[in-house]
Amino acid sequence: MPTLQIIIASTRPGRVGLPVADWFAARAQQHGGFELDVVDLAELDLPFMDEPNHPRLRRYEHQHTLRPLRAVS
Repeated sequence: MPTLQIIIASTRPGRVGLPVADWFAARAQQHGGFELDVVDLAELDLPFMDEPNHPRLRRYEHQHTLRPLRAVS
């Protein structure tokens, strides 16, 4: 049976990806044609994706985010 991988890409506080992934996974489960694999990037502890504000606001708080931005600005 093929595997359907559902990737929750948002890692921000207040993200809505988890409920969307749960909803989608429930529908895929009802379909019955897939093994499901849900991958939550927040569980991978990626340090460069832990800013509390949306990136479009450009209000970064952590040095590990600001340092590369300063280098290319």
